[in-house]
Amino acid sequence: MRRFGYVNFGQPDRVLEFCKNNDLQLIVRAHECVMDGFERFAQGHLITLFSATNYCGTANNAGAILVLGRDLVVVPKLIHPLPPAVTSPESSPEHHMDDTWMQELNVQRPPTPTRGRPQSASDRGSLAWI
Repeated sequence: MRRFGYVNFGQPDRVLEFCKNNDLQLIVRAHECVMDGFERFAQGHLITLFSATNYCGTANNAGAILVLGRDLVVVPKLIHPLPPAVTSPESSPEHHMDDTWMQELNVQRPPTPTRGRPQSASDRGSLAWI
């Protein structure tokens, strides 16, 4: 049975030092389940990316991809899990077009715990960082 766990990447100052010593602005890593699909760390110099939604059928997490734009601006695009299967006969086809399931899922999903400096609401809403 496959499971997921919580792995601490390290200290923000180590990431900043590594970037400075190697003339890097950004490190992107993957394969760690983060609830919002992506997570910034070390003042935005490290991004964790996870594209699998609802990992192992139990995590209820969103996924994300990163789009690299002009001037190397990084823009995350969220991938929401599929809605639950419709099992009741009274459910209409219009139910599939309704996005309330996605809104409810986002309310129920806990945020990914912050690492390094605490994120403010404006940090989470920011679309581009480097």
